[in-house]
Amino acid sequence: MKRVLLLLGMWLGMVSACKNPIDGLEIRFKKPYPVALDVQYYTAAGDSVPASTQVILTGPDANRLITTVNTKKIKVSSDGALFLSIDSLGLRPTPENPLRFTVVVKSPGFVDAILPVEMKSDVQRSVVLIMQPSGTNSRVRVSQMNAGGQGALDKDWNIETPTPILSGQSTAKALIVKGAQLKDVKGAAVDGTLTARFQSVDIAKPYETFLINPITNQTITKPLLPGGTAVAANQQLTQIAGAFLLQLHNEQYQLVKTLSQPIQVRFSVSPQLYNPQERRVVQAGDAIPLYSFDAATEQWQTETAGKVQKSANGGLEYIAELSHLSLWVAGFTKQKCDTGPSFKIKSSLPITNLQYQCEVINEATGARLQVFKSTVNNGEIIKVNGLESDQFVRLRITDVLGTAVVNSQLVNGCSGEVQEIDVSSFKKQIQKCPNGPSFRIRSPLPNSDYRYNFTVINAETNVTLQSFQTTANNNEVVRLSGLDSDQRVRLRITDIVSSAVVTSEPVDACASNAELGIEINNFKVPPQRCAASPVFRISSTLPNSDRRYSFEVIDADTKGRIQFFQTTANNGDLIRLGGFYENTGKIQLRVFDIVSSAQVLTGAVEACSNVTLALVLENFKTPPPKCSVPLGFRVKSNLPNSGTTYQVQVINALTNGVMQSFATTINNGQIINVNGLYSDETVRLKIMDNLSGAVALSAAVGACNTTVQEIDVTSFKKPVLKCPSPLTFSVRSNLPISERTYNGEVIKVSNNAVLQTFTTTLNNGNQIRINGLDAEQNVRLKIYDNQSTAIANSASTDACATGTQVIDVTSFRAPPDIKPGQVLITLQFPCKELDRTKLPTLELYGRFRETGTLQWRNLPNLAYEEGKSSFSILTDLLVVGKTYDFQAGPAPGYYSFSENAYKLEKADWIIKIKTDEYCK
Repeated sequence: MKRVLLLLGMWLGMVSACKNPIDGLEIRFKKPYPVALDVQYYTAAGDSVPASTQVILTGPDANRLITTVNTKKIKVSSDGALFLSIDSLGLRPTPENPLRFTVVVKSPGFVDAILPVEMKSDVQRSVVLIMQPSGTNSRVRVSQMNAGGQGALDKDWNIETPTPILSGQSTAKALIVKGAQLKDVKGAAVDGTLTARFQSVDIAKPYETFLINPITNQTITKPLLPGGTAVAANQQLTQIAGAFLLQLHNEQYQLVKTLSQPIQVRFSVSPQLYNPQERRVVQAGDAIPLYSFDAATEQWQTETAGKVQKSANGGLEYIAELSHLSLWVAGFTKQKCDTGPSFKIKSSLPITNLQYQCEVINEATGARLQVFKSTVNNGEIIKVNGLESDQFVRLRITDVLGTAVVNSQLVNGCSGEVQEIDVSSFKKQIQKCPNGPSFRIRSPLPNSDYRYNFTVINAETNVTLQSFQTTANNNEVVRLSGLDSDQRVRLRITDIVSSAVVTSEPVDACASNAELGIEINNFKVPPQRCAASPVFRISSTLPNSDRRYSFEVIDADTKGRIQFFQTTANNGDLIRLGGFYENTGKIQLRVFDIVSSAQVLTGAVEACSNVTLALVLENFKTPPPKCSVPLGFRVKSNLPNSGTTYQVQVINALTNGVMQSFATTINNGQIINVNGLYSDETVRLKIMDNLSGAVALSAAVGACNTTVQEIDVTSFKKPVLKCPSPLTFSVRSNLPISERTYNGEVIKVSNNAVLQTFTTTLNNGNQIRINGLDAEQNVRLKIYDNQSTAIANSASTDACATGTQVIDVTSFRAPPDIKPGQVLITLQFPCKELDRTKLPTLELYGRFRETGTLQWRNLPNLAYEEGKSSFSILTDLLVVGKTYDFQAGPAPGYYSFSENAYKLEKADWIIKIKTDEYCK
């Protein structure tokens, strides 16, 4: 004991006398191995797994698995996580040489969780597994059977899921026949005592399935096609018949992958299951697509579809034959179509550039899936893309000139077939003839100013197209105009004396160079104008006045009115009548008093008689005198003085009739004088506001009142004054000189409202003049680049500024450089930027031909660039100086934009598109 204490004391002394013994010591930690596989385990209740778990690794490459710190002490952590790494002793996994192993996690009270894995790369894989409880209430059916040598079953093996395949349906039943040989993924026999795990899968309840369902948003991701030779498009489940998981393994957890004879699985099918391919509920004989998911490779596979048949109890059941073991899903799916249907136009209409509305209609719902416009010339093909495989559609086209609608035959969204659609019932495009045919009158009758009735009729239907009156003297020419094209017409003339009618030969309505003769030899001589007519001398005891009386000329026999006029009726005035014809007959003249109800009617007299008769105004009362001074109204206003004029009316206060109308300014204190009134009248002055619709009405006043009245217009809105001269901006630009146009806006600074929109070129030094701006506001100019997202803004300026402002566009991107022999074609839309989501395509197909030729030639596709308001392409197929027809659209045969007979005078061809439906 003393010796130990002595040694201890010596050691302590040495320590106290020397430097720190760990100085210079470098502590290093081993770099962890990268995680190859991480598995998160939960229970069906969503809890972490129990602590008492055992991990078993089997399979041909299980010996390559280690922890991240290179140990073999592999276990599930307290929070249910398992991390596995691959050692560095062998080759890394590749698609040609994958690593295959099986991870088994056992825990009391739970069904063994068995996960096959096939690693084809070093990329970390993450999996979530659900520990399913065992026992009588388990959702997993566990069953056992012996397999002899070569993995062959000793007898038939029937297995049934403990729960229905789906709510309201039966359980799933599987049959593996006696003698079937079972093999693993590498083709080795699986023999010994076999354990089966069979479970219905509800993809809407992931925690009730051992393997969390790999279906996200009802989508089966990139399944392999049958045979595994290619990858198909994503499939979205629309109708599910059922899903299940079946695993088989022996005591060493060697998993069965394939069988020498297929497993037959059957379960009932809901009678309400909809078959979208047949557009009805399922029935016996229908095929329902089947998909499998390999948990080891995480790959979906398209399998041979199962069939629906009548079950023993009279219902429907689904039967599928499985060649391997996986997770299985039976149901109808849809996908985006690579190729859609096409529709060939059958039409008897002449070729036209008219755009007709086309709608793609979903037959099941009636919904409009697509709406676009297209020409419908005979032989044209309209292609429809972007549909889904479960959609059955019709193309509906509406007549742009009438109400007719045509629908195509029903077609699947993914069919590449060409359907015919007949639009021959549509109305033919009718154009107005700028000038029509002429007709020269041939007549033996003496010239007359008498007017005949002319009628233009359709030569085929005799429908009256036009009616008018004119003279019909020899050699006079009647020219027609304003007729619709595509018809033949006749001119018909009716005699005014007899019942004779003449009709011309038919002629094309647009034949402007045609002159046809039309003879009226059978017509009778028309009445001639009277050489003289009666004169009536006024006899009156009333004082002279400028008041105008109403006169009426009537037929002496029928009392029908022939003429009506107003004039003065002072003593000695002569009333000279005229405009009568030889057949007018006897007439009478009636005059009405303007003060009383008195009237005077003359005796009957021949219309063509040269006589002067007295017209005595008996019982007429003296009319009130005209006011000697004007009636004045002083304006009361809070509006600024201006030259703006307002509409003014003098109103009869008793009848509200308008006596006078005129326009005048209404500045404060201004006197509005009203002349020509009479002493018996009571009037009001009425003024209408130009801006608000407000009305100012004065008090009623006698017409000859000498006191100036007041009229209050303080309720009127202040008038908006216009700038007397345009606002001018000078362009500062480094763009090459071009006729390319850019979209611009005039912005009100106070609220950013757009006051005007315009297009302009942007050559350096160009001046942009803005007319029609309201005064008393500040504005700025805004111009959008059509080659980039750049925007140029001017400084704020008074709208009526007289100097030249500056707009700087030096930030704009120059258009593509056009080399000799090239032509730049640009489809320019009338907006700042196109809305990518509205565009039917990001590339337009174009074609051209020389005007007057038949052969079209294809252009390279016109491409859209993000942020632009145009599509463009450079090409060397066009020649400056020639004249071309051009068409473009989202697909060959569907050309929605066109430009005809355009002479290409320069290499920068800008085609302005009028529609704004694709604009932001």
